[in-house]
Amino acid sequence: MNEIPFLKPLRSKAVRQLGTSGNGNHFVEFGEIELLADNTLGLAAKKYTALLTHSGSRGLGSVIARHYTQIAMNTCKLPRHAQQLAWLDMNSEAGQEYWLTMTLAGDYAKACHERIHANLLKALSLKALHVVENHHNFAWQDQLTDGSNVIIHRKGATPAHKSELGIVPGSMTTPAYLVSGKGTSDALYSASHGAGRAMSRQKAKDSMTVSAMKKMLSNAGVTLIGGTVEENPLAYKDIETVIAAQHDLVDIQGKFYPRIVRMNKE
Repeated sequence: MNEIPFLKPLRSKAVRQLGTSGNGNHFVEFGEIELLADNTLGLAAKKYTALLTHSGSRGLGSVIARHYTQIAMNTCKLPRHAQQLAWLDMNSEAGQEYWLTMTLAGDYAKACHERIHANLLKALSLKALHVVENHHNFAWQDQLTDGSNVIIHRKGATPAHKSELGIVPGSMTTPAYLVSGKGTSDALYSASHGAGRAMSRQKAKDSMTVSAMKKMLSNAGVTLIGGTVEENPLAYKDIETVIAAQHDLVDIQGKFYPRIVRMNKE
């Protein structure tokens, strides 16, 4: 961060926020995962205590995206209605710098996850049997089946190469799935990153009361710490339907059930 001028002022904030989740749909969930027989983790088919977290780059990524989007718009002239589609040549200085900073943001998000897990494991005097981590809303250099080298940006999606592990969360009261990719080339070696929203945050806020959400949580046996009605379970699509639609993309390895959910209260 010290070598790229516009990132220098962000360093102290990034240090302070390391190991935090953020607001919106970011969460930390304690629960149990039921692993299926012959799972690729090599663990016995039974229930285990599990920790599932979803956090981002804590604003670092969005600052980077805005900065280089502006550079792209200034150098790649497009009609006004298409300006947001401006691009940077990967062989240009700006393109290479953007790739480095985007990777930095991804590494920072990963470090936030690792710090959260390490802190909780230490506090509870526990050790992890297995750790699964994956990105979404990120870009990767990849190769298609015809041998061509490409960059794949997975917005709302997660990598699902052959045998690659991933997580597909539902909502604060519904299961998340541990999956293994099938490497489907027609889907660009990708699968859904989660259930996805069924309604906007404003609509979710307008259609749900705090008392109604508390009742839903109680009926599901889930304790919520923080959180808002904008992230209520009905704001998300049915996870079972989403998983069923991905039969050709992933194999299910286990099913996680949330029990304690920690979210930011705005």
